[in-house]
Amino acid sequence: MLTNYLKIAFRSLNKHRSYAALNIVGLGLSIACCVLIFMLVRHHLTFDNFHKKGERIAVIGTESRLETVTKENNVPYPMGAALRQEFSFLEKTAMLSARYNSLITLEKPGSAPVKFQEENARAFAEPELFEFFDFPLLQGSFDAFKQPNTAILTEKLAEKYYGSTSAAMGGTFKVNNNLEYRIVGVLRNFPTNTDLGEHSLFTSWATLVADSNSVRALRNWGGIHGGTRCFVLFREGHSAAELEAVFPKFRDKYFHPEVREWWYHALPLQQAHFDPDYGFGTNKKQIFALALIGLFLLLTACVNFVNMATAQALGRAREVGVRKTMGSTRPQIFWQFMAETGVIVTFSTAIGLLMARIGLPFLNELAGTELSFQFGQDLALYGFLAVLMVVSAFLAGAYPGVALSGFRAVESLKGTPVSGVGGAKKSGLSLRRLLVGTQFAISQALIIAAVVVTAQTEYAHKADLGFRQEGIVTVTLPAPEDEKKTNLKHQLERLPGVQKISLCFQPPASDDNWNTSLQLQGRSKPEPWPVNYKFVDTAYLGIFEMPLVAGRNLQASDTTREYLVNEEVAHKLGFADPRDLVGKMLDVDHTVLPIVGVVKNFHNQSFHEGIMPQVMTTAKPMYSVAAIQIHMPNAPEALAGIEKVWSGIYPEYVFERTFIDERIATFYERETVILALVRLFACIAVFIGCLGLYGLAAFMVNRKSKEIGIRKTLGASIAGIIWLFGREYVRLIIVAFCVAVPLTWWGMNGWLQGYAYRITIGAGIFALSLLATFILAAASVGVQSIRAALADPVRSLRSE
Repeated sequence: MLTNYLKIAFRSLNKHRSYAALNIVGLGLSIACCVLIFMLVRHHLTFDNFHKKGERIAVIGTESRLETVTKENNVPYPMGAALRQEFSFLEKTAMLSARYNSLITLEKPGSAPVKFQEENARAFAEPELFEFFDFPLLQGSFDAFKQPNTAILTEKLAEKYYGSTSAAMGGTFKVNNNLEYRIVGVLRNFPTNTDLGEHSLFTSWATLVADSNSVRALRNWGGIHGGTRCFVLFREGHSAAELEAVFPKFRDKYFHPEVREWWYHALPLQQAHFDPDYGFGTNKKQIFALALIGLFLLLTACVNFVNMATAQALGRAREVGVRKTMGSTRPQIFWQFMAETGVIVTFSTAIGLLMARIGLPFLNELAGTELSFQFGQDLALYGFLAVLMVVSAFLAGAYPGVALSGFRAVESLKGTPVSGVGGAKKSGLSLRRLLVGTQFAISQALIIAAVVVTAQTEYAHKADLGFRQEGIVTVTLPAPEDEKKTNLKHQLERLPGVQKISLCFQPPASDDNWNTSLQLQGRSKPEPWPVNYKFVDTAYLGIFEMPLVAGRNLQASDTTREYLVNEEVAHKLGFADPRDLVGKMLDVDHTVLPIVGVVKNFHNQSFHEGIMPQVMTTAKPMYSVAAIQIHMPNAPEALAGIEKVWSGIYPEYVFERTFIDERIATFYERETVILALVRLFACIAVFIGCLGLYGLAAFMVNRKSKEIGIRKTLGASIAGIIWLFGREYVRLIIVAFCVAVPLTWWGMNGWLQGYAYRITIGAGIFALSLLATFILAAASVGVQSIRAALADPVRSLRSE
């Protein structure tokens, strides 16, 4: 029986090739998207779940309760030692402190030193970190890692530096042309589903302890170095809730007088990946939104199948009549059509897997992942595909199978079935209206979402940030010697194409910020809000075109002598007129100096955050960046000259340069990924939806062929007949629009709440979506409608 079903199914599909091709393409696309989304969602849901002791591990976070509450997963340096001393229910604690932009130098006898600039690879770590995380050693010993000036690296980095893991063992390297480290272990490469995978080079915590310059920092509860984290391992039977209960007393014992508003929390590791505050910040709502989009795409493709299957129904009515006359039962006919659906789904799955494999590198590049197909061992993927095929087959084939098998034999042989699709005209058509209306609603929702994300991203990129971005390149100043900084500036100023130069700690907008407290002289206590502290020279305001609203610029000085503040400082201090603040004495980080000027507000972070209070002062030893304004038509020559001068002064370092607008673009990397994914899936949903419109048009043309013939015989115009079809789509589009708008507005408005500065979702966005839907609908069904309007009425009326 099954062989007979399949044989007839192949014959039928071969006869209706265009019908089969459209269904296979639509279902294949949706299955490809579902597979890719499944892999991405699974990747995020399995983060750090491979640690055997994972349920007993927690990460410590810090909550700052100032004027606004801020939360982060960084802690003061002494946290690990204090927790280890205080609580016996903690089996182990481990500190990890990231170090960014590390220069790694390998010196080999008889050859020039080899240098690598590692942006995020290095971190100081306590050896206990590897005792409760499952990151196994390939070679070496964790005991040796307890000694100062030792290092452990991953096999990938070992091969990069030394060519092989065995060659790396015992090797030495220098960090920032200073301390030399000896490699005592090589780790197996980290899985891709771990939040600790950003680091691949670990230098021993004992190195910090042995460094006299770090002793004070290791005992300081009054500051947090970015990227410094504390992990704890609970003994059996204990949990994060127990540590949470005793943290208030712990805080009272270990605090700094100036940071009494800091509170500590313990977050279970298995929750950390999706925690936006104390964890690692992956947005769980966006992950599940992707899963929902995958379901919508599958439903859309199945709706297409139903539409096109029922559009073919009248053409297969006599086939059903003959089968029933020859003795076929309704279940047999139903399973015959299900067999056809199964064949289509099987071909669609094969094509979908091929599409997914082709598209996976694009997804990896877009989402920053390293996903891969493991067809020989990925049982979860096989299980997902099996469920997907069964669900697709029944969603797509059940209704057409029931409807077609319900035709009555006599009427079917006459070509006028009175049950199923043909007879239940109103109910059948209502179902198709519902299905296609749902397609329209999904398509319009994705179009609106794509437009909103695009508009917000464009707004963030093009908005006035309060300073000049164009034509300014930044280079690092790695050496602490002030003479080299002065020499670099003088040599760069003589280069053709270089217009202005400023030495500073960081440009106006940067991820590297120094936040501290301030106190206006005469007030009893510091202000309950942080201030962003910037070290700049006198050229800073000019190169970034930052206007003063009161007072004057800083005077040239190598040391800290006076302050500039922004308007936000004046506002928060209660000064309606910024000019009244000029001349006041301000205590910033225990340094009391006069305010000499007030700068117009500018953004120092992404639009997710509000404008921060800013304080600027001179301090030559703190300058770590040179901001250089170049003449853009001569940019290649100017950049080559800058690199040559820089390399001549700092030959032992690696030259790096970044344009200001490139720095700002990194603020919105997440939005760029979201935008690309939304656009991609919107295009796919629209394409699949267009196939559905084609199916509905085919059904309507088939069903109304005699009506069209009569209308043309009675003098109906071509435009009138086209409108006969068009009004059906207009109604569906408008109804779908009314459903999609409130739901999409609610969802996207919630997404925009993550921005302190955001666009308003106006009527224009919805109008654009509606117009786009009308255009796509017209393009999809126009050919069918025009063909029906131009058809010879004699053919459609011949049987009458």
